[in-house]
Amino acid sequence: MNDPQKYVWDRLWSQEVSYHWDSLSQTIYETIGRLIGDVTGKTVLEAGSGTGKISLRLAMEGANVTLVDYSKKALDNSHLAFRRKNRNGRFLLSDIRNIPVPDDTYDLTWNAGVLEHFDFAGKVAVLQEMARVTKPGGMVITFVPYAKCLPYRVGKAFAEANGIWMYGREDPVDTLQNEFHTSEIRLLEEFPIGFINSLDFLDFIPQSQPVKQWIGQWYQTLTDEERSLFPGYLLVTAGTVGH
Repeated sequence: MNDPQKYVWDRLWSQEVSYHWDSLSQTIYETIGRLIGDVTGKTVLEAGSGTGKISLRLAMEGANVTLVDYSKKALDNSHLAFRRKNRNGRFLLSDIRNIPVPDDTYDLTWNAGVLEHFDFAGKVAVLQEMARVTKPGGMVITFVPYAKCLPYRVGKAFAEANGIWMYGREDPVDTLQNEFHTSEIRLLEEFPIGFINSLDFLDFIPQSQPVKQWIGQWYQTLTDEERSLFPGYLLVTAGTVGH
């Protein structure tokens, strides 16, 4: 596959991958739980699975998980992590725009940090495929960098300007409502999460640690209403499928 983005991921996943449970993974995991409830016995597909860290956690909670990625290196890492935890999963090497799975298979199809690497048509192609493999009444959930999150945008801009951004093309979004509508996924909710996680992007900027620490401490003193004025790193878009 002559895809520059694939080479980006193959290079990243060829390096040592940490399966340490981190704050961002916890934020995504908690959001999935809030949206779909108990995952025990549910069928879950992660379309563009990367490390598969959160899918592993869902498997440990009793979900039947399938990981799909077009990077063999990513899937090899995930397979090893599952084996070390004595957990089962299904691992599919595939472009997520053409997943080798029958229609109406999964209760939840989701991904995080994937759609921002596609243009509008590419996003729709991925979402349509995610919808196809999701059961009627099942959910599609995406987590995408949010264009209105200032710390993320500042850190990313600095990294790109200085040639140290390692994630290839990445276009943050302010909504995926049009993409969901075009893909015939009925929108349920759309909201940002993870402001504290967005501060990690300031690490690209030299000597930013004192500012990062102070912002984090200040943010903790705010009321929920005040915090809502400062959007988080990821935009969550959740919808349901009805074939």
